[in-house]
Order: sequence, then structure tokens, then C-alpha cells
Amino acid sequence: MLAGERHKRIVDLVNTQGFVQVKELAKIFNVSEDSIRKDLKILENKQLITRIHGGATTTRQNVHAYNVADRRNTNTEGKDIIAKKAITLIHNKDVVYLDISTSSLALARLIVKERLEITVLTNMIDIMNLLKDDPYVSLIFIGGHLNHGTDGFVGSATIEMLRDFKYDLAFLGVVGVNMESNTVMTYDIDDGLTKKQIMRNAQASYMLCEHEKCSREGHYIYAALDDFRGFITDTILNDNEEKILISKDVEIL
Repeated sequence: MLAGERHKRIVDLVNTQGFVQVKELAKIFNVSEDSIRKDLKILENKQLITRIHGGATTTRQNVHAYNVADRRNTNTEGKDIIAKKAITLIHNKDVVYLDISTSSLALARLIVKERLEITVLTNMIDIMNLLKDDPYVSLIFIGGHLNHGTDGFVGSATIEMLRDFKYDLAFLGVVGVNMESNTVMTYDIDDGLTKKQIMRNAQASYMLCEHEKCSREGHYIYAALDDFRGFITDTILNDNEEKILISKDVEIL
């Protein structure tokens, strides 16, 4: 097999499985481990994979989409898929928290459409504006310091207001997820600290995560994977991602 063809197959394996080991690749292609290490170095230089100890994983990136306005109209189909899965968890009379997230906004639209008789807490202005005239929803808005980029309220005043609330379900957005390091990220520290408090007060927390975010990075780690009851995404996970979530007892939707 020519090196070029081997490189293509290695990239395909990494993207399918999420992670590959040098030893396994050496057996698959019947070459030395040193040859595989050279292959991985070449592929990393081309930004096609990321080398880690003993193997390689998918290339991670930070898209620096700090503002909600930059994300509101991206991958709307994926967000709608996530919202349709999430709403199956909500029942009449539930008390639900919708975090600052464009996926949460998609879920709020579906709540209006389904005429669910629930209580919704949120700190996102777009969600407040969407639900304020819904006769079926009892709306509680969480204030504090306005972060113009996230279109919502975060920080110490918001956290203080949150302390006295309890709710059945919390749905939270995410900027990036690193399965290997068991980290869930956002961009803004105040947003991250607010998310932590939201999760503390929930009977069960669910992550709303477009699959592309499994290869993206944020700046602030606000949770671990196993802090969530479930992981709601828009497509089929690769074998490695599924294995990691199952090992941490996180439900996959």
C-alpha cells in the first residue's frame, strides 16, 4: 500500500472512531510502529489529525464564536433535531431551566408549539421574549449582569438569584466537549460559573450538543461529562465517543 493511501485510511479511521492507537495501526497496515508515528506526524502537520500519547485523535479547533448572534443561524437543522429529542423528556407540570444557548432557544420554540403547561426558568433574553406571551408557560426570568455577547444575564448577581430555585430538568448549551479529557467548555468565565450553579440546582442536567462541538475548544471548563444525566446530539456518535459516554453512565439521545 502506498503511503498516500495509508494516510487517507488513517484519517478515515480517526474520524470514524475518534481515536486510534499506534499499535493498532501498525497491525492493520502491517508496518512498523515507527512508520506509523512518522505518518501521524505528517498528518498532524497537515492539520488532519492531532497526535496524543500512544496514538491520534480528531483535530480540535476554537472557532471563537463568542456572540450568540454569530451562532443563532448556524446549523439550525441540527439544533432542531436536538430540540425534538429534548422535548421528549419534558412533561406537563415540570419545572425546567433553559440555559443561554441557541439550542435551548430551539427547544423553547418547540415548547410553544407543543403547548406544554410547564414552568420555565431562563437567563436568556431571546427565550424570555419568546415565552413571555405563551399562556401555557409560567415564566421566571433570572436577571443579573447583562452580557451583551451571550444575550443573557450571568455572573455573581445571577448566581445569587439562582441559589433559591430548584427544578426538575436543566438543559445547557456548550461551546466545546473533549471526550478524552472529560471536559465540557464555554467561552466566558461568568457564563461558566452561572452554568455550574444551574446544574447544582437541577434534579437532572442534559447537555445540548451539536456533534461538531465534540472537536471544538472553549476557554473555561464548567463541567465534566459525568456531571450530566444525558447527552443530546444531532447525529450518530463515533465508536470511541459512545464508549466513553457509556462508561460514565451518561444517557445518549
